[in-house]
Amino acid sequence: MNTIQSNILNLTSLWKSATKPFNTYNEDKNIGYCFIPNSQWPNKIWLKTEHNITILNEIKLLLKSELDGLTFSYFDLDNEEQNKIIFDYHGFYESSMQFGMSLRIKEKVQISKPLKLQLITNIDDCKTWSQTFQKAFGYQISEETINKTYHNINYYLIYDHDQIVGTVISHQTNSSIGIHSLGILPHMRGNGYATQIMHHLINKGLEQGCNLATLQASKMAKSMYKKMGFKTEFIIRNYKLKK
Repeated sequence: MNTIQSNILNLTSLWKSATKPFNTYNEDKNIGYCFIPNSQWPNKIWLKTEHNITILNEIKLLLKSELDGLTFSYFDLDNEEQNKIIFDYHGFYESSMQFGMSLRIKEKVQISKPLKLQLITNIDDCKTWSQTFQKAFGYQISEETINKTYHNINYYLIYDHDQIVGTVISHQTNSSIGIHSLGILPHMRGNGYATQIMHHLINKGLEQGCNLATLQASKMAKSMYKKMGFKTEFIIRNYKLKK
């Protein structure tokens, strides 16, 4: 399995783990989709094969369904202009994009900030994590989602001494450590916390036998991960339907 496949597997595995308690994970030979009621995450549709008119129409029907908040996430491995033209023709518009990035990890990195990564293990912490995430990202991962999945997903609250800094999720598949939902509270940004959180999690990954770190970066965060040695390998193009 190459690094791109490992990255996508880690991401879709996280989506599956998040939606399994709700029995809302679905897949066939062509597509996968999952959603959580009253939550804005993960709520995704993705391709498992090459797209064609029939499959795109199936995706359109899902986006028009009562499953409000679904997004079609296309894993663009080749950045082909033709695909953008096809999606546009069939009524999709690109609402956002992320960059699939990975880093081979071989040795521990130096920690300069003694941050505390508090693993979520109880209902009260679920509420705090959900509220902190919403302040950092501007959208919601519901408290119910965290409460039903923290036994299988590693949600962390990040503390600098007794002050909450932000949130992060780590998710291991095979020998890959996926780093997700790394968000810093607006008033705590600009202090190097994100880089240090990454260092903490890379070191945790090594301790767990991982040799690859994967993530999906926003445009804003991409340069930070690049400085750390992460390489961009594909683009995730998130599509909605035109009105």
